Amino acid sequence: MRALLRLKGAVFCLLLVCSPGLMAKQDPSSLEASKTPQTASTAQAATPYRIHVQEDVEAAKLIHRVSPIYPMLSELPNVGTVVLRVAVGKNGAVKSARYASGPTNLMNSAIKAVLQWRYKPTLVNGAVFELDTTVSVVFAPLSKQETRDTTK
Repeated sequence: MRALLRLKGAVFCLLLVCSPGLMAKQDPSSLEASKTPQTASTAQAATPYRIHVQEDVEAAKLIHRVSPIYPMLSELPNVGTVVLRVAVGKNGAVKSARYASGPTNLMNSAIKAVLQWRYKPTLVNGAVFELDTTVSVVFAPLSKQETRDTTK
């Protein structure tokens, strides 16, 4: 019985310490007045700076594409897919492109090409957002005819 009374007393003390607003009645207007600029900035921070969009969704909005230039012939094959992480600005221009995976000998060529791409701006509920997406740049094998033409 004494243990139960001690437990109830401890819970009561915790309630007093942890939730002082429950014990005192506060005027709602005083709560609004006590909001600091920090709480207002927290509400603004809840809206995302950038949103993530799947590659295939953003690819449909591509309006200007620059093909990558194949690097000079080397002992490494110039075939493969380079995956880049891309940040697109509110105006649709690619702001940054970072290497994620693929043949490293094709990386610089892929980045240089993608930095010139342009997309339609992304609207969500009427607001324009920056976005993050991935881009896969495919370096297909050159045909024999294309190889002959480049050696002339």
